[in-house]
Amino acid sequence: MNTIVHLVLLSIARATQRRGRPLLLALAVLVMPLFAAHAQSTDPEWPCIQVLVPEIVTAVMWPEVIPEENRGLWKEDPDVARLARKLGDLERYTDTERELVQEFVDRTPENLRLEKLNLLADGIVSVANERRKLYISGIKRYTRQQIAIALQIEDTLNLLGEMQDKNDAETLAQKAEVEETLQWHERVYDQREHAIIALCERPVELEEVLSDVVRDVASHIPY
Repeated sequence: MNTIVHLVLLSIARATQRRGRPLLLALAVLVMPLFAAHAQSTDPEWPCIQVLVPEIVTAVMWPEVIPEENRGLWKEDPDVARLARKLGDLERYTDTERELVQEFVDRTPENLRLEKLNLLADGIVSVANERRKLYISGIKRYTRQQIAIALQIEDTLNLLGEMQDKNDAETLAQKAEVEETLQWHERVYDQREHAIIALCERPVELEEVLSDVVRDVASHIPY
């Protein structure tokens, strides 16, 4: 289930626990399928407000048509492959990398320049996509961990709900212990929830740098 869905449900469940109203807990159970259905309209493990795009398509960024039979051939050209791996794995695009691109263009015969630049663009995007897949995989793994913590919180809230009408000494002692556990889980959940925002920015930042790189490489296309 989507992390956002769990956040809404937890808010309802927490209100239930604080106010001692069984009706609110019943409401949480009733709305769960509705929120879950909404979450399933996208990837249920994707918590980001940004739309999940599994892979960047070279054609979206590169102005030239790369023949399908040439896809992946960048790996077979050592000069192209070396530069593609460097440019596709950048945190920032600086003048140092711009000079490397210029040097690559200068040593490439003009009659081969378009072909080589096509290979380079294909390679850069391919390398960036591999790194992007790692980011997306990490975000989804983080989300699954959040869901596991959310389920622990829900279980603890349910346990407190069962205890709320019992006032004997033993139950009160158990309740204090359970509440302490609940507070710890909630604190961990909330801290991790804030970190998701930064994690979601990683693919976006990668795309911004990639766009800068590809745009600069494209400026060397011979017309």
